[in-house]
Amino acid sequence: MVFTAIASAHTMWLNVSDYSPPAGGSAIAYFGWGHRYPVHDFLDQERFLKNFYLIDPTGKVDALSPNPGGLLATKINFEGEGTYLLAAELKPGFYTMWFEGGKMNYKIGPKTGLSNVVVSTYYEQFSKAIINVGAEDSNFTTPLGHKMEIVPLKNPVNLKEGDYLPVRVLYEGKPVGSFPTIFATYLGFSTETEAYAYTTAANEEGIAKTKILKAGIWMIKVNYKTHPTEELEDKCNELSYTATLSFEIK
Repeated sequence: MVFTAIASAHTMWLNVSDYSPPAGGSAIAYFGWGHRYPVHDFLDQERFLKNFYLIDPTGKVDALSPNPGGLLATKINFEGEGTYLLAAELKPGFYTMWFEGGKMNYKIGPKTGLSNVVVSTYYEQFSKAIINVGAEDSNFTTPLGHKMEIVPLKNPVNLKEGDYLPVRVLYEGKPVGSFPTIFATYLGFSTETEAYAYTTAANEEGIAKTKILKAGIWMIKVNYKTHPTEELEDKCNELSYTATLSFEIK
């Protein structure tokens, strides 16, 4: 019961051992899951992971099979040069908190039939990582079609400390119009829970600029919440969509 309560509020992101491997080289990809960057908890593949795949510079999509258990580490071999996109999606689901029997109760499921509901959320999560192999290309600007997505407008490989990385935040393929907050952090910034090095808000066009405070490995996160659709009103109180983007600044 404790695990499900914690897992329901966790965030997923992708970690890569080398964001700029040479052509013919390789890298290890593994999952971040929880609240502390870069590693907090283990992602239960069977319960939560829907898709995990790699898009090469030509647009070819290859499904990946992570090793079971732990951080779901996967070795990726890169043949041609260009920009690769690593992506993952969680299975959609519900989590609910309600007060009963003098205590707070939790479950991975809808609020149907429950009283004294404190939180009931339908969630979807999506993650991407940018990997540049040799020469770069413009593959990184192509949206993948995730319901919630962070699309970089510049390739991080060309940025340095002190620069800004512009991104566009999309919901159902369109800019989010509610000025969502962008949270960004880098490896080594903090070991505290939900600690971020930089925050900003996207404008009406869904564009936000993250200042690169330090060279290194970065992760950007955005969460968008909205009211449930008519068919979900009796199952949850809100819809929550989260996207993360991982990259390296040399």
